[in-house]
Amino acid sequence: MVDRLIYRGMLRVIVLKSLSEQPLHGYALMNRIEESYGFKPSPGAIYPLLRRMILEGLVTVEERRVGDKVVKVYSVTDKGVSYLREHASLVTLLDQLSAKLKIASDIGLLALAKNLFWLFKHINEIPSDKLNEFKPKFTELNEMISRLKRVGAWR
Repeated sequence: MVDRLIYRGMLRVIVLKSLSEQPLHGYALMNRIEESYGFKPSPGAIYPLLRRMILEGLVTVEERRVGDKVVKVYSVTDKGVSYLREHASLVTLLDQLSAKLKIASDIGLLALAKNLFWLFKHINEIPSDKLNEFKPKFTELNEMISRLKRVGAWR
């Protein structure tokens, strides 16, 4: 329950921050969040949140024709901008997270982490001879990371 409340609060700030940069329709908003924060919220999370935020006066919606489709484009209101200012420390923290995720993604760390989580989840199902094939690479990667931790020359 607490995790869900934290997620909703963070998602609210992320949505407002994203819409303060540019008005977006729901699908584009979900993609922008994935680009910036490394996760893609589901339509079941985004659209009810957007409806609540409209009722609270944080966001407005406008229907626009894009080609042969009509899409709902969401924009942040002055009240939404004030909300972001009131939660500036969370915005700063999320911006720092976004920057780290961008670097991690650029160097392939996010893909590696995703695969490592998959491996950990399925480790009991994988034959030990297959796991042992990876052991030298894991040892090498671990040693490289340990050397990076010791160097600190970039600071």
